[in-house]
Order: sequence, then structure tokens, then C-alpha cells
Amino acid sequence: MQFWKKKEWAFFVGVIAVICLMVQLRPKAGSADTFISPECVAYCEEIGMQYGICPELLEAIMESESSGNPKARNGNCKGLMQINENYHKKRMKKLGVTDIYNARSNIMLAADYLSELFQEHGDLGTVLMIYNGSKNAKKRGEAADYTQYAQTIMKRSEQLERLHQK
Repeated sequence: MQFWKKKEWAFFVGVIAVICLMVQLRPKAGSADTFISPECVAYCEEIGMQYGICPELLEAIMESESSGNPKARNGNCKGLMQINENYHKKRMKKLGVTDIYNARSNIMLAADYLSELFQEHGDLGTVLMIYNGSKNAKKRGEAADYTQYAQTIMKRSEQLERLHQK
């Protein structure tokens, strides 16, 4: 009987050790930043400044759209910001973008599009719903009935802004 108690105790201590290790490896609330690469964060800062868009908004969109993977693809949507070449051919030509998987170019395309949407609609929630291709985005935006996507991006952008102010 004593033998089993020792095994049970060792198992329990092992589980606790694993949990402690996992907690230490996980980003802590208040100190967590973003899991996207420092290079992409720098692009978000540079391009955000150029377009008058909060870099944290670009980062939050990137996290949601591609998890920071510059080679991400979902149907016709490609790259960090999941840009659909079919809809943005003119924008690509205007900006001189030839490789949609190039991180800087992909972020620039997204920022240019977001800037256009902000000029047209003004409201962040509406802009995000249109960016995401949500049905009835304009009507929902007028009613402040934002999709989960828009709410998540807005919340994450705010978190990143608070973290970057430290």
C-alpha cells in the first residue's frame, strides 16, 4: 500500500511540474505581446504610420487572418493579411506589388484597402466587417451590430495598444 502512495505522489508531483512549466512558457497577461515576427511588427509600424492606421490594428488583423504565416492561403486569399488578388489587382498595380506573399507588400495592400474603407465608412467595426467580407456589413455597422470577427479584432487591437504603451 505504501508503494502505491509513493507512485501516486510522484505522478501528482509530475503533473504539477508539467502544469507549472506550461504556465511559465505561456505569455503572461499584461506582458504578452504578439506572436508575429518582429520583422512584421516593424512593417506594421512603418506602414501604419504611412497610412495613418494604428499598427496594433494591423497586427491584430494579421494574427486573426494568418496567425502571422506569410505563406497562408485560404482559397483566393493569400499572405499575412489574406489579400484576394482577384479583388485587388488594380491596387497591386498602383502600389507596385508583384509578390502577394511578400510580407511588407501584403501588409501595405491591406493598409491601403483599410485606409480606403476608413475614408468611405469611418467606423472601425464597419471597416472590419467589410474587410472580412461579412454579409450586410454596412447595414450591421449602422446598427453597431458587429460580427464576432470585428469585435475580436477591435478587442485584440486595444490589448496590443495597452501593451505597447508600457
